[in-house]
Amino acid sequence: MTEKDGKIINEKVIREMNRYLEGTTVEEVLLKNRKLFHFHVLFTNEQMEQGVDVLDLSQRAYNCLRRNNIYTLGDLVNGVKTNGEETSKRRLLKFRNLGRKTSEEILLKMFYYQFIVLPEKRKNEYMKEVVLSNCR
Repeated sequence: MTEKDGKIINEKVIREMNRYLEGTTVEEVLLKNRKLFHFHVLFTNEQMEQGVDVLDLSQRAYNCLRRNNIYTLGDLVNGVKTNGEETSKRRLLKFRNLGRKTSEEILLKMFYYQFIVLPEKRKNEYMKEVVLSNCR
């Protein structure tokens, strides 16, 4: 998949997410919360066993995760699980050779993928939770 294909897919996901939002957009929520964006990870056990390649990451992000022994979504979720005041982004930044932009890409792609794999009936509720937890 080319970079252009990935951008088109992301735009489709964003458009679908926006369908569930009233009075705001995903872009506005993300921009407003650039430093600290909250979302719950609700992957099933089956999804946690999938390789990180399902996130359609850049080669740099993919290689950084592999070098840090992150092969599955479960590895990633457990690797960035927060405790106390530490954020998932800060946990990713501790990975060798993984910078700010790459950590943002990984978390954003994980957020998009979480939305994609949710059952249709759960998407509306999920997006409301995202807005509530980020627009305080």
